[in-house]
Amino acid sequence: MSQLEPDPKDIMRSSHRTLRPLAATAALAAAAFVLAPAAPALAVGTPDYAGLPAGTKTQKTLVIGLDGATFSTFAGATMPNLAALRAGGLTAASNLYANPMAPTVSGAGWSTIATGAWPDKHKAVDNSFAGNNLSEYRDYQTRLETADPATSTLVVGTWGPIPGIVFNGTADLKIPGGDDANTTDVAKDYLANGNPDSTFVHLDEVDGAGHSFGSASQKYRDALAVVDAQVGELIAAVTSRPTYSAEDWLVMVTADHGHTPTGGHGGNTPLERETFVIAKGAGFTPGSTRNDVKIVDIAPTVLKHQGVAVDPAWKLDGTPISDLAADDFDSLRGSLAARADETAVAAGVAGWTHSTPAGWSIDNSAMPTGGVTEWRGWSFATDEFWTNVDRNQGRETSVRNRNVFAVADSDEWDDKTHAAGKFDSTLVSPEYPLNGQPTATVSFATNYVIDGPQTGDVYVSFDGAEPVSVKSYRSNTNRFEQLAVDVPAGATKAQLRFKYTGTNSAFWTVDQVGLSQEPAVAPTTTATIEAAPASGWYSQAPVVTLSTGGAALAALAADGSTTEYQLGAGAWTPYTGPVTMPEGSTEFNFRSTSIANVVEDAKTLGTIKVDTTAPAVTASESARTAVAAAEETGSGLAGVESSVDGGATWQPYTAPLTAGGGALTVQFRATDVAGNASDGTASVAIAALGSTDTPTTAPAGSAGAGTGTTAGTTSGDAGSLAFTGTPAGLAWIGAAAAALLAAGTTLLVRRRRTS
Repeated sequence: MSQLEPDPKDIMRSSHRTLRPLAATAALAAAAFVLAPAAPALAVGTPDYAGLPAGTKTQKTLVIGLDGATFSTFAGATMPNLAALRAGGLTAASNLYANPMAPTVSGAGWSTIATGAWPDKHKAVDNSFAGNNLSEYRDYQTRLETADPATSTLVVGTWGPIPGIVFNGTADLKIPGGDDANTTDVAKDYLANGNPDSTFVHLDEVDGAGHSFGSASQKYRDALAVVDAQVGELIAAVTSRPTYSAEDWLVMVTADHGHTPTGGHGGNTPLERETFVIAKGAGFTPGSTRNDVKIVDIAPTVLKHQGVAVDPAWKLDGTPISDLAADDFDSLRGSLAARADETAVAAGVAGWTHSTPAGWSIDNSAMPTGGVTEWRGWSFATDEFWTNVDRNQGRETSVRNRNVFAVADSDEWDDKTHAAGKFDSTLVSPEYPLNGQPTATVSFATNYVIDGPQTGDVYVSFDGAEPVSVKSYRSNTNRFEQLAVDVPAGATKAQLRFKYTGTNSAFWTVDQVGLSQEPAVAPTTTATIEAAPASGWYSQAPVVTLSTGGAALAALAADGSTTEYQLGAGAWTPYTGPVTMPEGSTEFNFRSTSIANVVEDAKTLGTIKVDTTAPAVTASESARTAVAAAEETGSGLAGVESSVDGGATWQPYTAPLTAGGGALTVQFRATDVAGNASDGTASVAIAALGSTDTPTTAPAGSAGAGTGTTAGTTSGDAGSLAFTGTPAGLAWIGAAAAALLAAGTTLLVRRRRTS
């Protein structure tokens, strides 16, 4: 569209629209305008007002759209109210798209602001709105109503399509203003006397002045002064609310496009593409400026302020401003250079560099020498520099880039003599740490435009291994990518490469590069041990085996995790294989640590009790009486047995055995709680009275070992138990023992405890 042609929007303006006289209007002082949250809102129970349902939220938003307001002209106009907003909050200037995405006209601009998506998604690419996709990409007022129908939403617009088409959803009240004076009066009445939660106001007549007189004219500056006063009236309506001090207000001001100095818009000149976001409210630093905020961020910022999370399924291009974070490339803004070989860009515009951010590098080993200096291999640039080196070639469609971005432009590079060969350059990222998860997501904004032979390829390398392909570009692609990649088990680092080749073809831009994974989780370790006997004591040392994910562990698991164990209160020990439990009662604890150093909460098998040593039993003779002594230092003595018939039969040993007048040979054996039996028998031989044989005491032998339970003995108590006690301690022996004691036999019990 020629800059001198009528704006197609004029055809669609309300029949009531008139250009307000541009006489100076007194500006409203805004110095006392403070947007700060305080106590809970007093809105509950407020009655409806003039067809607008009463809101119920503490959070309030007011977005004011100034149609056709060229940001760079503000400095030459009288605009105290906008100056006060800027002094108290954030200012962010940015650029729009241009054809072939969409012309710089109102239908595309306001639809982008309302939806948070660029025109290649919402498809409202001109003022006819033909073929739009606004039913999928809904205006933010409709999304607020969907999330909470109790939200009070108001739209007032001078240009009829604002309430009629752009905000075509379920806002509570949509009013065409007719002209800016009436729009202002209507909006400020509802703001002061009603209780809207979210309000959008569109003021149109700066655009009319731009068409009639051009953005360089005094008439245009006068129109800016008028609209500034109207902004002041709207602000005053907010601050005059009786509940204002108890509310949390966010006020934003923006524009849909700019104007040429002589009048008109729709093209791709810097002035036509100009737009801005001014934001004041909690969280915005007074007097701050940013280079990464776009008009698509307005809708998600309002949604977040109103407590509505942006659903990824909406596929918005915008991000709540508070969620925006600078990427590596943005760190280069302060080191950008002015033009070298390029001539179309103004000499004072600093906007490119071959310097790389920390950790990044550019491989130009395959690049021919020569060519345009600025684009010899991958470069870093800003929109205001790069898109103006040669307009009408699609560079203006790179709207998903923010602030400083990477660009490989074989078309511009080829405009100056160079050595034989094609543009061939690779942008190499830092190494991103991995956390052990099996997948990762490579994300970046990309605009790949073809105009001749060229290739674009993304690779990833894990731990310095050979790069593997992630994505190949062979067709025009303009979007924010999120590419899933499989991560080899045990990989600790990943590095990306963006390789571009071309022969006087077009370009590739990349921005906001990142590699992310789901949050690291601690490994899950499992311990395996054979079931304990009923006694709770193992008579053979059990083996503990640890595993993660069902796989047996070595020093380093396949997923890069490490495992360690602890015996009792001892030190944590790296696990390298099955652990044989030691003798005694020992608590076994274990845990694993992921490759990202996430430590699993310690687990325990509890106390493992091991006794592999049989009790020792000895026998002695005194006064023709055979006495057994058993010693047990582990699980505790289960019992002692005796045999007087050569081991044919065994009886529980409860008291010394007297030989009487005849000969007697007594064998003894012992068993502990763990089930260990003495490895032989102890025996004592007593000769018959009158015999010339000398009584002997035999040590434990190799025959007759067995098991049994000694009635009344204490089991499960580690220590030694010898039958050498005193009568007072033998109430448990029973009647037979008592009889023996009465006959003068002494049975002593000794208990020795070991640690």
